[in-house]
Amino acid sequence: MRKTWSAALFKFGFVVSLILLIGLTMGAGVTAGGMAAWAKEPATPELTLQQAVERAIANSKSLKNKEYEIERTEEVRESAADKVKWTPSGPISDEKAAEAASAFTGLVSADLQWQMAKKSYDAEVDTVTMSVTKAYYSVLQALENVRTAELDCRSAELAGRLAMASYRAGALSKSGLIQADSRLAGAKSALEAAQKALDDAYQQFNQLVGLWPEDRPVLTDRPSFSALEIDNLETEVERAVEKSPTLWQVKRSVELAKLDLDLYAFNYEAEPYKSKEIKVNQAEVSASAAEEQMRNAVRTIYYNIRQLEDSYAGLQQQLAAAEENLRVTQLKYELGMATKADVLSAQASLAGVQKSLLDTVCQHELLKLSFAKPWA
Repeated sequence: MRKTWSAALFKFGFVVSLILLIGLTMGAGVTAGGMAAWAKEPATPELTLQQAVERAIANSKSLKNKEYEIERTEEVRESAADKVKWTPSGPISDEKAAEAASAFTGLVSADLQWQMAKKSYDAEVDTVTMSVTKAYYSVLQALENVRTAELDCRSAELAGRLAMASYRAGALSKSGLIQADSRLAGAKSALEAAQKALDDAYQQFNQLVGLWPEDRPVLTDRPSFSALEIDNLETEVERAVEKSPTLWQVKRSVELAKLDLDLYAFNYEAEPYKSKEIKVNQAEVSASAAEEQMRNAVRTIYYNIRQLEDSYAGLQQQLAAAEENLRVTQLKYELGMATKADVLSAQASLAGVQKSLLDTVCQHELLKLSFAKPWA
């Protein structure tokens, strides 16, 4: 009986020890790997620009707070409305009317705050749209930068090997070899910088749309160039002034200052009447200055757009020339009249022009968006 009991204890102890050993081994593996073994694979969802915008809007904490602000200011407005028993008009001369004027002014102010909260939400939607569009294009540009840097690096590597062979054959000086080595080192550094910039562009984009930093979404929309078409610049300037939610808030502040002056309670207010008159003047000057700033901003955006359109036309000519140069170089290479290094150099030159074109198109599209909604 004792032998049977001892054998059972031995088996139990062996099992427990084995379990602990396995647990310690797994724990050590996790510790040594720094959780790398459990890291998820980068997600690669396909996203159009519109889908990215929708995700960013849904993911924005700023927009969620502005939704709460709309709810809060609506509650304040309802409370202020309950305090208004009758609507006064003109200068106030007795205590009862002063109380009514104060309640009515409070209601107008609360209503204005509620309306401003809604306008602020709309403006934030435009801002988020602008931000995610910019981030989307930044990823596309960063990808193009990496592609261009890779081509340049390949060209520099081949040129370096040829330079070394020429140097050994006595056909190239030491300084020529050093120049080739320097070019290769510069190309490698540029490629490394481009890859880091791409990682940063993805990280910023992913943060906006609610993805993990290591995710690598596939962006399926590529901007195409289309010139800005308007009938009249000044008409567009005034449209921007009229639709701007920021200017709307400034104009309502003027109205509130005027109402406060119209319902001034003589003998019942500590602030002098003249002081409130000055406040009206200040509000009007501020509104006028804000409108003028908006007009100037829209005109500046317009002229920047036209400059980019001129640049785009020139880049189109450079693109045609680079494509023709590559075609001719490849033909010469097939006939034995050009080297592989010449072909790679022509490819790198074409990629550089394509990169400049993409940068121009992206900037042009962003400026067009700014022209339509300069408050964003």
